[in-house]
Amino acid sequence: MAITSIDTATVAAPDRLDFWREAVCDQFVTLDVRPLEDVPSRGRATAAHVGETLVRRIEAGPHRFARTQSLVRRADEEYLQIALARQGSTLVAQDGREAVIGPGDFVLYDSSRPFVFETSGSFAYSVCLHPKRLLPLSAAEMQQVTAVRFDGRYGIAATVPPFLSALHRLDGDELAGPAAAAMTQTVGDLIVALVRSEAPAARSTDLHLHRAQRFVEAHLGEADLSPQDVADACAISLSYLNRIFRASGTTPVEHLREQRLQRCWRALVDPAAAALPIGAVAARHGLPDHAHFCRVFRARFGMTPSARRAQLGG
Repeated sequence: MAITSIDTATVAAPDRLDFWREAVCDQFVTLDVRPLEDVPSRGRATAAHVGETLVRRIEAGPHRFARTQSLVRRADEEYLQIALARQGSTLVAQDGREAVIGPGDFVLYDSSRPFVFETSGSFAYSVCLHPKRLLPLSAAEMQQVTAVRFDGRYGIAATVPPFLSALHRLDGDELAGPAAAAMTQTVGDLIVALVRSEAPAARSTDLHLHRAQRFVEAHLGEADLSPQDVADACAISLSYLNRIFRASGTTPVEHLREQRLQRCWRALVDPAAAALPIGAVAARHGLPDHAHFCRVFRARFGMTPSARRAQLGG
């Protein structure tokens, strides 16, 4: 996990603004970067990665960072991000919501849609950028929690500040292959917990949906499992099953496929499954058609199953 350090003090004064803007866009996502001072304060950032998760620190004087629709259209990777305020006060806007965060607070935000960060003075953040393709979350779930203030002192949110601090301290030379994959999965699991603790759908008391999801998880290995099977097991009609899944932002078929692919994603870098051929891993999780599995896996994760398996030894 080589750490890249960026400091405007290392650049000649006339070149600092262009250097800073380019560095921020390179290490985060492409943004409209506007310092809110006549003479911009010193800007510093560090960049590293934990598996496929990007870990960043940034501090500077007053700024406005905007991810516009035109910049979104140029993106080649989509991230669900955590920004934890370490210093200063920041207004965050996305998806029609606004939140103000101060030290110890954080927000989730999505690089695939426009957003704005505007600070009221000097600021410092810890930022985690996690690929959306690795998250077993529907688009509706993610969109419900952007620009919502999380208080890092309470509940699940209280795990985030120390966890991000620990990520910054990880020794990259000791983190490779299965360990890196496990840490990436841990970051993803934390984000899922945060989203589902906050999303209205997650706070609902729909026991039928919960029961259906648990049944799917228990029977993923059955290749012929159908929505009708799930409905029958839960003693509800197929139309009602479809309705409760739609309310959560997905469908029974999409949920089943996503859970199978997520299981395969993890299993392909699990040392315990290293001796299994890729086709056997897929079949074990209900996807026996190898060609179909390879197509949907690549479409979902942006890489082939063999490329994922190669990370086991990396």
